[in-house]
Formats: sequence, structure tokens, C-alpha cells
Amino acid sequence: MVVCYTGGGTLGHVYPALAVHEQMLESPAYEAFWIGRNNAREKAVVEAAGLSFFPIRSGKLRRYRSMRNVLDIGNIVLGFFQALGILSRHRPDVVFSKGGFVSVPPVLAAFVLRIPVVSHESDTTAGLATRINAHFSRTVCVSHDHGFDTLPASKLFVSGNPVRKALVEQAKHKETLERPDFLADGEPLVLVLGGSSGSAEINDLVRNTVDAIAKKAFIYHQCGREDGQETATERYRKVPFIDTELARLLAHATVVVSRAGAGTLAELALFGCACLLIPLSSAYSRGDQVENAQRLANAGAARVLYGDESDGSFAEALLGLLEDEQARTSMGKALGASADWDSAKRIAHVLMQI
Repeated sequence: MVVCYTGGGTLGHVYPALAVHEQMLESPAYEAFWIGRNNAREKAVVEAAGLSFFPIRSGKLRRYRSMRNVLDIGNIVLGFFQALGILSRHRPDVVFSKGGFVSVPPVLAAFVLRIPVVSHESDTTAGLATRINAHFSRTVCVSHDHGFDTLPASKLFVSGNPVRKALVEQAKHKETLERPDFLADGEPLVLVLGGSSGSAEINDLVRNTVDAIAKKAFIYHQCGREDGQETATERYRKVPFIDTELARLLAHATVVVSRAGAGTLAELALFGCACLLIPLSSAYSRGDQVENAQRLANAGAARVLYGDESDGSFAEALLGLLEDEQARTSMGKALGASADWDSAKRIAHVLMQI
């Protein structure tokens, strides 16, 4: 069986698809490759998982007027013909789309070649790429059982959000994960996650309040590779990106400060983390992170700052959580109750049925 994976734009699109790939490796005579955007980091992550990576041109699908929309139409058309050639040569049995603007040309090309397509939407509602891809997909896997009225009901399959196999296994035994060596016994840990590329907004909030927070906890800060600023403060460490250490950090985090991407939230749920979420606002996105965060806030599973955060409100919310063990315990249990351990298996079963 040959599967073509497609998607990209952030690693939040890449890692869930790789979780499905890891599950599919248990199937006999399985082969796979990836069609994605020409991005060195996404290519490196995919190839590290053992998949061949074929880059195509891609254009962003904007919902507002912009001259860049006109230019990107050409990129989308070119990406379609590139994908058509790749799929014609390798002829997969099924295409699995994880979404993002780069996935649309391969999905359209697969439809033309009569190759079945399975799409997946991680967020609480469907994005524009998923709404387009749904018309050409046999099955659309979704994260929850409500909120997808814009998609064909007959195609929906509630799969949950897949998480990398290694992280799932580590979460199952989180009590055995060793305490990070930089953390003193009993010392609280604030883990800051701005997404795979970091977040300038969150970086500034942490940097401007680091002295006050460091009096109460050690701060471990994923700042992204583009952040070049230094912060000379004890009980603070910044790194561009967290990879193999993520499980240990999540297992011992007192509070996690994070964006509200669906993939990250699925990982946090496995560890039952107490979270302070700062979703990317609708001014910079379609508002999916706000919807994701609101769903958890309504369930008592997270605290959320909605777009009007200041240094003062951020410090107040974070320090309040550090001092309120009962609130942290309650939120962690509520978030942990939403954890999905078998999503990758469900999606793999759908692919194998096809």
C-alpha cells in the first residue's frame, strides 16, 4: 500500500500526519512519500521520519482583497501541475491531506487522477483549505463531533487529533520521566511554547515580566529560531525549539504558557497540563486558535488571555496560577479528560480500508 501525505505551512500540520505514518508502519508492504511546500525545516522533519519529500509551489488562500492573491493564483496552478506529475509517477493508493494551503493542489490533482483522498481537520471548525478539499475527499476526519456544519455530513469521521507515537508512549508513563537537571527539587517550572516558530508577542510578554516571574518559578522558553534577543536573568533558559526534551518538560511543568494550535493542545492534554493560553487573534489568522481556546475555557480546562493582554495582565494571570494549586489541579484534570490516545490508529484504519 502506498500513501501520499500532503500538508504544511507550520509543523502543526506536519507532526500529526507523521503520527499517522508511524502507525501505518505496522502495516505490511507499506510505502509513503510527502508532497509539501519548499520549506527546509518541514522537509528536514519529514525526511527524518523516513519519507521522500517532493516540494511544489504553493499560494496562500486569503479571505481578503490583496494583490498577492492574484500572484498566488499562478503558484496554485503551477503547484497543481507539479502535484499531478508527482502523483502520476508514484501512483499512491490514497492521499492523506493534513491541510494548510499547500494541500489544495495535490488534493485536486488526486481527484483528477481518481486517487481517493482522506482529509483531516485539527481545529474546532474547518479552515478554508479543508472546506475546499472536502469536496474532493472520500472521508474528512475531524477532531470533534460538532462544529463542522460547513462540511458534508456524509463524509465526516470523528477521529480526534493524532499525536506522535513517542510522545503518546511517554505520556502513558509520565510519572517515570526524570526531572530536568536544571530544575531544583520542588522548584516550579513555567514552560513557554510559542509554536514551532515561536511567537514575538509571547516572547515580549515573557521578556518584559521575566524578573517578577523568575522570583516564583524557573522559566524554560521556546522562543523560535528568529528571536535574537538575550535575557540575562537567573532561573531562565531560552531555546529555539524543543524536540526530544518535550515530554520531560510537559511532565514536570507547573504551568504551560502556549498558543492554542490544535496539535499543541492535543499534546498538552496527554500530560494533563495546567495552561495559560494566548491564542493567535483573528487579526492574524482565521480565528481558529481563539475557537480552540474558548472550547477549553468553557470546559474549565484552561485560562485564556484574548488579544488584549498586557505585561500586567499576563504577569497577573501567570502568577495567579502559580499560587493557586487547586485551580491548576482542576484545569489539568479537565484537560487530561479530553486526551485522545488512539487517534492515529483510527485514521490509519480509515486509510487501510480504502
